[in-house]
Amino acid sequence: MDFLLFQIDIESLVQWYDSNAKITGLRSLPKLVIVIYNFDLLDPVIMEKYIYILNEYKDRIPIVLLLGISSVYRGVDAIHERYSYSVERLLKFKEFYLSDSIHDFDELITRFFICNHFGVKVGIKVYNFINNIYGRLKISLKYFELSIKHIINYYFYSNPLSILTTIDLENISPRISLLNEYHVEMIRVQLSFRRFVENFINEHDQPEIARCLLEDDNFVKSILPVILRDMRNYHQNFAVAFEIVHSLQRYVDPKLIKAKYELYSYALKHPGLGEHNHVQYLLYEFKKLKSQELKHFLNHFQNVLEQNLEKAECARSEIQKLREFHERLEQIDALSQHSIRSPKKIKKQKSSTSEIYNTSIPKSDISSSSSQEFTDQFTKLITSIFEYLQVFFKVKLRHYSTNTLYEIFYWEESHSLESLFLPEIRKSIVTALRRPKQYLNCKCCPDESDDDDDEIDPAGKILYTQDDRCILYKLLVGFGKFIHTDDLLESFENIIKKENRDITNDETK
Repeated sequence: MDFLLFQIDIESLVQWYDSNAKITGLRSLPKLVIVIYNFDLLDPVIMEKYIYILNEYKDRIPIVLLLGISSVYRGVDAIHERYSYSVERLLKFKEFYLSDSIHDFDELITRFFICNHFGVKVGIKVYNFINNIYGRLKISLKYFELSIKHIINYYFYSNPLSILTTIDLENISPRISLLNEYHVEMIRVQLSFRRFVENFINEHDQPEIARCLLEDDNFVKSILPVILRDMRNYHQNFAVAFEIVHSLQRYVDPKLIKAKYELYSYALKHPGLGEHNHVQYLLYEFKKLKSQELKHFLNHFQNVLEQNLEKAECARSEIQKLREFHERLEQIDALSQHSIRSPKKIKKQKSSTSEIYNTSIPKSDISSSSSQEFTDQFTKLITSIFEYLQVFFKVKLRHYSTNTLYEIFYWEESHSLESLFLPEIRKSIVTALRRPKQYLNCKCCPDESDDDDDEIDPAGKILYTQDDRCILYKLLVGFGKFIHTDDLLESFENIIKKENRDITNDETK
């Protein structure tokens, strides 16, 4: 039975519950589940009062609150940030997450990192941090957005070359003209640029160009449009190839399918997604496709290329090859249909003389020959597509560090992000030890900051009559900064086990 809880009083709810309990005659009363949709959107003041009221009736009704919290918050953070500590203590949290959160996180990764062809991106350390803290089952749009904003702000604030990540390649000259000697020197010290210079010496045997890259600032500026255009093409081609890899998973065991955020994490690791074991496994399974499955895959591949004709360079260069594969498959299918119809025609064919009938080829031989030809042609086709995909994935899904000046686009420093978003437990405990009055409201450790003398007040002295935890806490106050966090927590835990009792509510406060 559904109730609009805010339109009835709690007494009516209690009466309804008692009457149902008497009718059913159950010895143990079933829990009353109250579902509150969009809990994070309700007024905290009203909800706090409502929770207090329900708490008064908990002895008469075993209540379970099912709170619906949107993905804007990360789980119970909606309660931590908006409700008082007293309310948090009344609610005993047990979190669970909807399965479609993975799909939502995939959409975020696709929008920010895969389909964003020009702009700042992240390396594997930063990506793993975002993935582990704010992604997957514990997705939070709010904190994901905050982390992305921090990355963008910190990156553009700390890296002068970041102005190159937002260039309109059709109107690049005005931005290039803003570069000074300092910018050019920063470009020269990048490892990928040094590798770019060395290639002109070792592979292309063009030391003159290498010298110009190291000495002529204007020459460096002149090749920047080419380097930036290559980076944009890499990202566009990567998005197309990534979609094809994801679609290949339709033909494998569902238990082995990887979400997009997992595939992208493989792409950020050496040597790239194209040579990863998972992609090699997909290609191995690809060789087992039937004719109709192969036709469906080629149609999808061709549709992806056609949708990206204006965006990705590889779409224009590869679509002709896909059409050739498609035509070959249609010819093979026609051969298969012919081999099926041939025996039927032979069966219907009438011979005028017995001599002609005796010299004709048996229909079983014709059918077997056509079937073998179909198998051979189909095997050759799928092998050709397999070899083509191997090269296609290896080139288009290579690691981002193979590009010149990739350092401009990929932010790989995760320290500032971790220090901003991860809680510093040890520092918090040490601070609480130094200021117990403000943090713990501890009566046995008075605040002596207002005293004129340096002597310890009698209430702050250690007495043998005091509780063991009180003595331990006072000892740690003086040496808190030298105590390891794990040792501190373990000490308290051992004392509680020694006393063999639970912590009371007053002690929790």
